[in-house]
Amino acid sequence: MKIVSVVLPTYNEKANVARTIEKVLEQEKNLPGWEIHIIVADDIRTSDGTEEIVRKLLANQRIHFIKTEPGLGVGLIEGHRYALQKLRPDVLAQLDADGQVVPDVLVKLVKTIEDGYSLAIGSRFVSGGKNQLALVRRIFSLGASVFYRALVGPWDIKEVTNSARAFTPELFKKINLDRLPWKEKTFIVQPAFLHEAILAGAKYKEVPLIFRNRLEGYSKNKVFNYTYDVITYSLDVRLHMSGVNFPFFRLAGRAKTLVKFSLVGAVGTAVDFFFYKVFINYLGLNPATSKGFSTEIAIINNFMLNNYWTFRYRKTKTNAWQKLGIFNLVSMGGLVMAVLIVKFLHIYYGDGSINLFGRSVAYNNFFFFATIPPVMLWNFTVNHFITWRHNDD
Repeated sequence: MKIVSVVLPTYNEKANVARTIEKVLEQEKNLPGWEIHIIVADDIRTSDGTEEIVRKLLANQRIHFIKTEPGLGVGLIEGHRYALQKLRPDVLAQLDADGQVVPDVLVKLVKTIEDGYSLAIGSRFVSGGKNQLALVRRIFSLGASVFYRALVGPWDIKEVTNSARAFTPELFKKINLDRLPWKEKTFIVQPAFLHEAILAGAKYKEVPLIFRNRLEGYSKNKVFNYTYDVITYSLDVRLHMSGVNFPFFRLAGRAKTLVKFSLVGAVGTAVDFFFYKVFINYLGLNPATSKGFSTEIAIINNFMLNNYWTFRYRKTKTNAWQKLGIFNLVSMGGLVMAVLIVKFLHIYYGDGSINLFGRSVAYNNFFFFATIPPVMLWNFTVNHFITWRHNDD
């Protein structure tokens, strides 16, 4: 009897894990000569009772359970390592535990390996495949696929972002885990593993799958974060393929919070500039006074966006109202800095204008934009370490 091990990485999957295990084991009736073993690789951060549910199922000796460090990649890699050590499978496979992938794809994946391929990829984008997610998620999946394939390749693989795959133990052992970012707490392991498998000489084929909305619960995949990771990883690979050995992906990952903070700052700048000009042109206020009022409006705007997006998942000891108070106090430093800069430039250059491309542009526009770099640096640094300071408790 041949063995196929199926890794199901979990993180708070209480609502889905038992049904997913049942559906996966049911596929054995369509795989004559094969025995299915499931390894549930549960993130140590799981707190919803997933572990208790799975442990009740361990009387079935084909179900195995391990705890892993945080991250999808860690769950997948440690799950496959466990399978190789304990089960010695003929095929290594992986699926999501949230019920998004219809489990009958496992049969197609295993049969593809039987046909002589070393890597079988479940795909929404080949004939027979279906992507039943919401429009935004469908756009992301397709866009990520096109961008990744254009920069990294190969172009003939259409699915790069989902986990439904099967491969031979021999191929897995050839994967360069030192180069694979499998310990990152992101979903980038999926396209990255594909890239490393190709480098390891994989003979691959895509098979159709149906990808639907989760059975229960909420998705841990955040579209901005994954989009950011796919873009920066693809650029990193392209740089290395061009002979430039620069750790772009690693450095970009460390800068992700700063990038999000900067995007919020860009929105805030637009809000700030809009009211700055309104106060000058329609209320007749001087530039320094206008800057003071417009900046306070932008502060409130930026707080809302940062609290509910940039630092949304950062665990802190303060509630939203406390953060708003601290954010305002911190931002006062930036406001004072901005007002002083505008005041100094106004005194030095006055109310003149300059002709740019045949159009008169008032000096006060340049005063405004001169405040952006120093104020952004101040605001990010202080808010990172004070307002949304991470609580390790």
